Amino acid sequence: MILTFLTPQAADILEIVATLTFVCYLVLQIMHSKWMWYLYIPSCICAALNFFNSATWAFAALNVYYIVMGFVGIHSWRKDEALKKEGKTEEDGSVILLNHLPRKTLIVSTVMVLAGIPALFFLLKALDDPNPFLDAITTALSIIGTWWLTRSYIQQWWIWIVADLFAIWMNVNLDNKWFVVQFILCIISSFIGLWNWKRQGRYING
Repeated sequence: MILTFLTPQAADILEIVATLTFVCYLVLQIMHSKWMWYLYIPSCICAALNFFNSATWAFAALNVYYIVMGFVGIHSWRKDEALKKEGKTEEDGSVILLNHLPRKTLIVSTVMVLAGIPALFFLLKALDDPNPFLDAITTALSIIGTWWLTRSYIQQWWIWIVADLFAIWMNVNLDNKWFVVQFILCIISSFIGLWNWKRQGRYING
């Protein structure tokens, strides 16, 4: 059951604002700038309202998770900057500070995705989500991708590429044209970001 609370015009405006702010966020993400989080949070607020409006429950909840993780990202990246200022890293301002992906984190993340997709699917199906399968896959992958982003793991780009492909499929089904454009740009920026992080990245932990 869809409990629409936004007018079509308001929903369109939120979708456009979410997309425009997200495009700015993507540019800053590629540059590994801390300021990206300050655009990420309002973009996710607009997206969350839009997806709640269309009863796309997991993706709506995912954007609430993004908002929380935006604040986590601000805190985490400030800590990395503090290490740099204290002289524990000797890199200049153009260097992107990265962390190695621990094997334990990889295993836990894999289990979360494999267990999370079917669990979300049946939950969303019971809630009459219009795209339970796509919503479940996109949500499970995006949760991990955001977690890895806050820790500056370079592998997060590959998760986003896969998640965004499913997000495009889902938003085509929902006729969310602006969000389709947003996720196409996400995929392009992911490849650029991967290249840039590889080129300028230096690992904090050796």
